[in-house]
Parts: sequence; structure tokens; C-alpha cells
Amino acid sequence: MSDRVLIQNLKVATVIGVLDWEREVRQELLLDLNLEWDQQKAASTDDVRYCLDYAAVSQWVISHLGGAQYHLIETAAEEIARGLMKAFALPSIEVTVKKPGAIPEAEWVGVSIRRERR
Repeated sequence: MSDRVLIQNLKVATVIGVLDWEREVRQELLLDLNLEWDQQKAASTDDVRYCLDYAAVSQWVISHLGGAQYHLIETAAEEIARGLMKAFALPSIEVTVKKPGAIPEAEWVGVSIRRERR
């Protein structure tokens, strides 16, 4: 399937990082989500009941990450991928987590993962 729902640069404030000062402040992460979702029924019926609720997906991510305290953005990406696949029955997902300001010379650093149901 190639149908996708895309969410770009979702902003989430969370505790993230390994340095002592990073454990004491909230930092903003930016997330890109590429969610596999069959959109044929929604498109053919023009009925919102068959769409993936991207507002609910976004709120799930904000709530989950907002309460988390990860050391690594790799862990954040993995937990978001697993959690969204389970909560929304997604066949596959791509998650990119970007951390602005992590390196002064770069706009952001990040990781990107893809996970599929087996």
C-alpha cells in the first residue's frame, strides 16, 4: 500500500538529552510522521469516519512525549513508532525526530526510523 497520512514538524516540548542541564529543562523536538493508512474508503465515500484522525495522532504524540524523559532521540523515535502503531493499528510508520540547537552549527540533528507490522 502506498497511501500515507503526513504530519510535518509537530512541535513537542519534553525532557530530552544526556547532559545534566538537559535533564532540568524542557526542550522542543520536531517530529515528522509518515503513517501508512488505506484512504480508499474515505475517498470513495467522502466520510470522515474512515480517515486516520491526524489530530488524535498529534495529540497522542504530544501527550506521550510531553510526559516522557528520554536520554536519546533514538529512544523517543522508537517509542513513538511502537505506540502509534499499536494505538492506531497502523501497518507501517516512519518517524523522524529532530532536535533543534543540539549542535550550534546545524539547524537541527535528528534520527529517522521506519517500522512495519510483521
